[in-house]
Amino acid sequence: MTNVIPAAPGWYVHETDDEDKSVSLDPVIAWKVATAEDGEDILLPFVDAGSYCPPFALTEESFRAFSRHVVYLPNHNPETA
Repeated sequence: MTNVIPAAPGWYVHETDDEDKSVSLDPVIAWKVATAEDGEDILLPFVDAGSYCPPFALTEESFRAFSRHVVYLPNHNPETA
């Protein structure tokens, strides 16, 4: 894989479900260097796709469509959340 950078612990993709207002935090496992629609270089996060599926990079469009954003929570413990 080219243009992939391992992620440090503490980075998450935050998404709020519009229907039940539940919040999900998906750990970022790597970053993909990409070019945004405006021509700027950006980092897109890779997240775990679940059992038996390879990780995948979220798209720029998915951030707008699903109100996602990246957060840094260095003290967050997913085991107790």
